[in-house]
Amino acid sequence: MSPDTFHLDRETAERVSVGLIRLMKLLQAMRQHAPRIHPAVDATAYPILFNLAAEPRRVSVLAEVVHSDVSTVSRQVSTLEGHGLVDKVSDPADGRAQVVQLSEEGTRLLAGITQQRTEWFRELMGEWTPEEASDFAGYLERFGADLERQRKNLSTPPPTPTPTPTRSPEN
Repeated sequence: MSPDTFHLDRETAERVSVGLIRLMKLLQAMRQHAPRIHPAVDATAYPILFNLAAEPRRVSVLAEVVHSDVSTVSRQVSTLEGHGLVDKVSDPADGRAQVVQLSEEGTRLLAGITQQRTEWFRELMGEWTPEEASDFAGYLERFGADLERQRKNLSTPPPTPTPTPTRSPEN
């Protein structure tokens, strides 16, 4: 359905807004009680590990995909490297640059985090039917894609208008 043919009513939009804000606050509160899988690694660095599971990346690319600034991600990578969870290696595409990749220990830690998180969600949603859980997952994925698209649209500057040539009065 195109955006031109469907308009979300204000009441539903407000319910979504209030619900998401409540959800974010609850997740933030729960984060404080979550067990640390690795005693020296802060949970805020976990997105870096998850993004490195796909492929080695430069710090600048990591910053972009985890929606953070390069200096913060650089510090987090240094901490992770100091604990043996990531390695910096030469970028195969450009030997002058470095990429960050998971170490063997980092891969094991990530597997533990994934398993623990999956089990927590299975317990949390234990009373949901498989269809409800699957529908919810699909809606979350769609909502995330919409947010990502909106974010990209906001960060892309509008095209600069091309001046139209004017005709001189004698033409």
